[in-house]
Amino acid sequence: MDRKQYTVAVWCITYNQKEFIKDALNGFIMQKTNFSFVVIVHDDKSTDGTTDIILDYAQKYPDIIIPVIETENQWSKGGLKHIINIMNNRFRIGKYIAFCEGDDYWTSPDKLQTQIDFLESHPDYSMCFHSAVKKYECDTIAWINCENIEDKDYDATDIFINWTVPTASVVCRKEAMDFYANIKGAERIQNYDIFIILSCAMTGKIRGISRQMSVYRIQGEGLTYNSKALIKCKMNNPEHFKCLKENFPVVARKPIDNTIAKTLFERALIQKNVKQCLYDLFLSIRTSPLTFINVALLFITKKIKSMMLSYK
Repeated sequence: MDRKQYTVAVWCITYNQKEFIKDALNGFIMQKTNFSFVVIVHDDKSTDGTTDIILDYAQKYPDIIIPVIETENQWSKGGLKHIINIMNNRFRIGKYIAFCEGDDYWTSPDKLQTQIDFLESHPDYSMCFHSAVKKYECDTIAWINCENIEDKDYDATDIFINWTVPTASVVCRKEAMDFYANIKGAERIQNYDIFIILSCAMTGKIRGISRQMSVYRIQGEGLTYNSKALIKCKMNNPEHFKCLKENFPVVARKPIDNTIAKTLFERALIQKNVKQCLYDLFLSIRTSPLTFINVALLFITKKIKSMMLSYK
């Protein structure tokens, strides 16, 4: 591809999203800007026809859509964090980076212009994000509160505690991704998005924008809601949050310790080895005794309720 520098490089990651990818691509090509931007569409060896749609759009809009078609599935080599590393190593080519996964999409033709105008006029800010509409493709209820972002600054601790940032709303400076590229112990990362957001918090301020300019799509088959993936996440979550604690001093220690204690307790419940289970419980108590008591009481209460219902 042309290695020239663009004002914005948009990263779109997709795999087997034939039913949704056109919405994402149409959201890109409708953008009206007074600056240059390019969309890097990373297809992770889709098998459902997603690739053909991407290549068709790339042929029609060669100045906007740059396809990256993998011949070998990259998710299997390290999950989404591995794919983000590929994008960060090869396509950190814009002054700013915007994000939109293949099942989400932008709804406002001035989305990029609005966000870049803000960042250009506020050099002390490293990132801005905006409200998004939640669109359900399944019966799962998404816990992310992304529909009512306020026009205000958000600090790292607030974002960590009250996750409100829809990925497709994020535009950040390239320097934030430079920080992300140098995270220590990055092999422990489970979900890349919170680490990118906190990398932004390490390099500048973060601004929320109340306008709804994208759609956050909730699917039953997505990683967040896949039961097998959830079990794997529970096994690795404590190390994920320990990595976060070590790299991001901008987040208050207490909420991170509370989260680590909670995830250690959750991991203990699914450990097959009794000694490892007891050790995780010990670590949970040592990290945050109060959190351990709270989650243990909640667990016991649920078990009692379940037993009572079974007797009816």
